[in-house]
Amino acid sequence: MTIQEQFREALRLEEQGNVTEALQLYTNILKIDNSYRAALINLGSLYYRMKQFKHALDCFLRALQLKEDYIVLFNIGSLYFRLGEYKKAIITLNQCNTYNPDFFIALLVKGIAFSKLNNYKAAIICFKEVIKKDPSNKVALTAIILLYYEQKNYTDALRYLQQYEIYHDSFRFREITSDIILQCAHNNNGELISYSLQKKGFRKFNEYIATIPSTIFKDSKGTIDTKIQQLEQEIRKEPTPQALISLSLCHLFIGNDQTALQYLAKAAKAV
Repeated sequence: MTIQEQFREALRLEEQGNVTEALQLYTNILKIDNSYRAALINLGSLYYRMKQFKHALDCFLRALQLKEDYIVLFNIGSLYFRLGEYKKAIITLNQCNTYNPDFFIALLVKGIAFSKLNNYKAAIICFKEVIKKDPSNKVALTAIILLYYEQKNYTDALRYLQQYEIYHDSFRFREITSDIILQCAHNNNGELISYSLQKKGFRKFNEYIATIPSTIFKDSKGTIDTKIQQLEQEIRKEPTPQALISLSLCHLFIGNDQTALQYLAKAAKAV
C-alpha cells in the first residue's frame, strides 16, 4: 500500500473503533515519513483520547513545527492544562486566539487555567469574553457566577445568574439565589433571618428557609398572600427598594425563588 492508502486505512480502522490497529498504522506511516502532518495530528488525537497526554503533546508539537494553525495550538494548550502546566497553557492559548480571535473555547480553557493559578481577575475577563461570543455558554456562566459569589460581589453574581436562567435550569443555583436575597435583606429589617443564618450556619435552601418564622410574614396586615398583594400595589405606586426586597422575601418563603430573584433585581436597580 502507498502511504496515502495506509492513511486512509488508518482512518477506516479509527472510525470502526479499532484504536490499537489505527495507532500502529499511524506510527508506521510516520516511520516512513516523519513529516506526514495529518498522521501526526490523528495520532495525537488518539493518544489524547487514551489519556496518554505526554505522547499526544509530542505529536502536536511536531505538527506545529511543520505548520502553525489555531486548532493545533488549542490542542497543545489543552494538553498543557491537562498536565498541570497552566502558565504554558495560557501562553499557547493566547497564540491560538491570535490566529482566531473568535475561537472562544480557547478563552474558556484559558479562564479555567487562570483560575487554577488563583488569578481570578484574569479568569473573569476570559469568561466575560466567552459570554459575549456565546451568551448561553454554561461553563463560563457557571464559573463567573461562582467567582463573583465567592467574592461577595452579589450584584454581578445576580446579573449573570439571571442570564443563566434564560438558557438553563437554575435549580443548581437555588442555594446561591436564596443566599443573595437573604444577604440583601440583611440591611432591610431582616434581623430574624440574618440571625438564624449566622447562628446556625445553614447553606441548604430548604434548611434555612425553614428557619424563617412564618410570623414574619403574618402581621397586622394579614397573611403572606395578602402581604404580597399589598406590596405589589405599593410598588406600582412607588417601587422603593425596601418594598421590592420585602416582596422578594415573601416569594422566597413560599418557594417562588425565580420570582424572588426578579424582584431582587428590580430592588438593586431602584437603589
